[in-house]
Amino acid sequence: MSGDLSLFGEDQPDEPVQPVPAEPSIADWLVDAIREALAARGLVTMAERQEAIESVAGRPVESLRSLTRAEALRVLTHLTPEPAAQTGSTSAWDGRDEDTWIDRL
Repeated sequence: MSGDLSLFGEDQPDEPVQPVPAEPSIADWLVDAIREALAARGLVTMAERQEAIESVAGRPVESLRSLTRAEALRVLTHLTPEPAAQTGSTSAWDGRDEDTWIDRL
């Protein structure tokens, strides 16, 4: 074995290294949806918003545009409130405030 510590040996031609393409910026609708979800949660200051986003993304985030699409979707899913679970034992009819003519019969 020679003193050459190259992993590929000398038979490999020197090819320029191609840079890894950066992921494109997330779509405008996704940015708008995240902003709406943040507002719906009552997060209005930049510090509150950044903390919420970074906690879900798991990394420091400079802006919404610096999120990957997968991160943005995960943030949106986390911030969007779940619809209230409906229980099978009650209905809107049972939860009404006043009696109707049917109740008075």
